[in-house]
Amino acid sequence: MVPPQRRSKAGLWLGFATALMSALAGGAVWSVLVLRTGNDLTFVAFVIAIVIAVILRVNGFAGTRLGVFLAALCTAIACVYAQCLLAVGDVAHALGFSLKDTLLRIGADFAIAIVRGRISPWQTASYVLAMLIAAWLVWRQPRTAGKT
Repeated sequence: MVPPQRRSKAGLWLGFATALMSALAGGAVWSVLVLRTGNDLTFVAFVIAIVIAVILRVNGFAGTRLGVFLAALCTAIACVYAQCLLAVGDVAHALGFSLKDTLLRIGADFAIAIVRGRISPWQTASYVLAMLIAAWLVWRQPRTAGKT
């Protein structure tokens, strides 16, 4: 049996904020890489999932249900955010506007409609698998110092 970790509320909030900001930053970097290379890069969802899981584990969420939920949620946020930015990029490219102008003109409902049309079932399954991997990595119990 592993002794419970000592966690402060401030530390947990900081861990959650760090995971959320990392998810948003990861989604932004992901979308820029896709826009610059022109490749699909679905594997980036797994990289982001692992980073989020490590952040949550380090900040005291290891082995908790809340940590599992936050890992899956932050991974989903990163995937949706990246796809929304890519949708805005597609529309901006088609219309010849800047990303900022396009984002202000099309609105969230149109961006989400484009995201639904551009994501394949393979990508959706990959995103769900990335969410499950992040959740599993957080769910694993932390190792004790004397055990291998």
